[in-house]
Amino acid sequence: MTHQPSRDIERKKPGARMIRRVAPARAGRDERSARDKFLAASLDLFAERNFASVTIKDIAKALNVNTALIYYYFDSKTDLFRATIEYAVAGAFENVRALDDRSADAPAIIAAWLANHVNKYAEIHRFVKIALDFRGAHEGDPDIASTIESFYVEERKLLSRVIREGIRQGMFKPVDPNRMAQFISTYLDGCMVRSVILPDFDLKGAVRDLHQRVLEMLGYAGKTGGKLQRR
Repeated sequence: MTHQPSRDIERKKPGARMIRRVAPARAGRDERSARDKFLAASLDLFAERNFASVTIKDIAKALNVNTALIYYYFDSKTDLFRATIEYAVAGAFENVRALDDRSADAPAIIAAWLANHVNKYAEIHRFVKIALDFRGAHEGDPDIASTIESFYVEERKLLSRVIREGIRQGMFKPVDPNRMAQFISTYLDGCMVRSVILPDFDLKGAVRDLHQRVLEMLGYAGKTGGKLQRR
């Protein structure tokens, strides 16, 4: 049975941006939960197929809801696509941010970010697939391009700051933090793209090799951090 929107929806005129009425405060958590369900479903569909072939009706059918409910949260399919990428980016950084907030040492945070690409392979794999799809279908949309770029910008900022802190504490030898961060980011990106192209690619082994190489380049002789988990 399909569900109808729980609140009234008004439009200024056909095709105009929706005006949403204010809901009770307790509805906030329910709205976020519903929105995340839409984003998770759309992430699966956009990654499995491509932007052009996925419709709002497809996503509504996957969730067993009325299309009007999706249009309640998103103005268009492009708006949903952009929000889906934001959702994927936020999920990719979730575990590492938590570790960083607990002031873990630099080697542990670097190890966690590398392991993240194995442990959260499915999520990052989907992000890479829809980002590649964007390059073919939506290169002219600056908002979507900026959202995709935000993943790499945040990754480089995280890595360069952590490397800089490791140097300051004497754990790493002096290197250019920005160039090292770019090296790690580029290598990881290559691994993820190759895993899209070659399903049998040994991602775990490639990331493990990168981890060892990075430690050597940083001159770090201590513990190498947690083991990479098998996906």
